[in-house]
Amino acid sequence: MHGTLRKIPRRTPVQSTSGDSRVAIGKGSGFVMQALSGRMSGVLLTALASVLWGTVFVAANIGLEYTNPYTLVFMRFLLASGVIVVLTIGFERKLRMRTELRKAPVWLLGVIDAVGFLLQYLGQSLTNAADAALLANLAPVLVPLVAWNLTKESVSKTQAFACAIGLSGLFMIAAPNFSLKTVGVTGDLLLLGSSACYALFIVLSKRFNTASAGSALAVIIAITVFLTPAALILGGLSSLNLNLGQAALYSSLYMGIVCTVVPMVLYLRGLRSISSSESGTLLLLEVLSGLVLTVLILGEVPTLYELSAGVMISAALALSVLRR
Repeated sequence: MHGTLRKIPRRTPVQSTSGDSRVAIGKGSGFVMQALSGRMSGVLLTALASVLWGTVFVAANIGLEYTNPYTLVFMRFLLASGVIVVLTIGFERKLRMRTELRKAPVWLLGVIDAVGFLLQYLGQSLTNAADAALLANLAPVLVPLVAWNLTKESVSKTQAFACAIGLSGLFMIAAPNFSLKTVGVTGDLLLLGSSACYALFIVLSKRFNTASAGSALAVIIAITVFLTPAALILGGLSSLNLNLGQAALYSSLYMGIVCTVVPMVLYLRGLRSISSSESGTLLLLEVLSGLVLTVLILGEVPTLYELSAGVMISAALALSVLRR
């Protein structure tokens, strides 16, 4: 819920100002300042959450050098779930985690997101972090198509145009070496699949009305549960051998806390003061921060195709926020 500014009716000008009128003016200006302050805090919190989410691609790229994607994504959410359990002990009355974990939609959303994260990490293990930052963030562009197929929700011309631009950006990334036998293209397709899962997650979240902090944190625990079999069977993880190097462990800690729990709390807090459309625009910073950090930290120099794709996908995301 975001603050709105009420219009103060005009009064007939007078020569002098009484004590009561000065109090009224003081209260009115105080209300305006409070509303502006609340909106600004919402903008800053959402922007910070977006930037933190953008850092996950660099952290994942580092972790994938030392362990497999099944183990890395599982450890990220296992550590995040540990923090959530601690939070639940102190804020159970407010979060109502036990109640949320009894809801079937939470587990349905958990399995969808778990598949999405598996595809994202598998895809990033086969391509570079820059491609991952672009292609794993296509969900807002794909949401109208998913919503139309599931709920017959109308798709505006702007949304259809945004989808076309976003998919064209995907082609720009894959075009230089397009072949289904090429490892990089396979990774790009997996990343596109992760965005499709996230789009489905967004549509169903709205349908099931699971936007509370308790629901969001419960879904993270559900994701961890569904990632466990993949980590044990495909990742070779066991309680006796975590199969993690020190760098992978630090990467998992960073992603679990700084890229999962912290931005989720900041984002939900920010939504109290700004609109969903404003939030969607600010989330574009995730793509920008992800691309900038891959250059600064990983030294990945984007190709002309990737730069063009970045512009196209950013434009598509911006258009998808407009809705009309």
